[in-house]
Amino acid sequence: MADPLATALTGRLGCRLPVIQTAMGWIATPQLVAATSNAGAFGFLAGAVMKPAELGEAIARLRDLTPHAFGVNFHSFQPGAAEIVEIILANADRVRAVSFGRGPDAKMIGRFRDAGILCIPTVGAVKHAEKMVQLGCEMITVQGGEGGGHTGSVPTTVLLPQVLDAVDVPVVAAGGFGDGRGLAAALAYGACGIAMVPVS
Repeated sequence: MADPLATALTGRLGCRLPVIQTAMGWIATPQLVAATSNAGAFGFLAGAVMKPAELGEAIARLRDLTPHAFGVNFHSFQPGAAEIVEIILANADRVRAVSFGRGPDAKMIGRFRDAGILCIPTVGAVKHAEKMVQLGCEMITVQGGEGGGHTGSVPTTVLLPQVLDAVDVPVVAAGGFGDGRGLAAALAYGACGIAMVPVS
């Protein structure tokens, strides 16, 4: 019998569960990312709030804390962005994906793809999802207003099916998901998994 939790997300990222731990600034530390990845989900490091040297140290720490692959979040407009990209590429053996909002152009996305790193931008509108796919991204995270309002006010349950109909790549659902019921709902919509911030 096929595993109902085996999706494009688990297949592409190499994790057991179709759950991404999002890269909340100052929260997504090496310890949290390692705990997430060791538990079977896929952890993202909050590189967007780090200087290049800090990111290099955090990735080195992660290598010691988990044998699993992980992701790095960054912004192309943050100080030291060019150096951060080089650090990520130099660790392509362990960095399986990058996430970003306003982010890289087609050339940079191509560099990540050539290195085997999956680009998973976070979008809050159908047109942004379409643009990211045109630029070469192979997976999209759709975040509705429940995800802190960073990407707009449209609810995830409205935005998610619109994006699923508009793009031809796997879509991750974010905003308002935090348990197994939410994961089941997202999978029923047609998403390949959910992205969430772990809470205690």
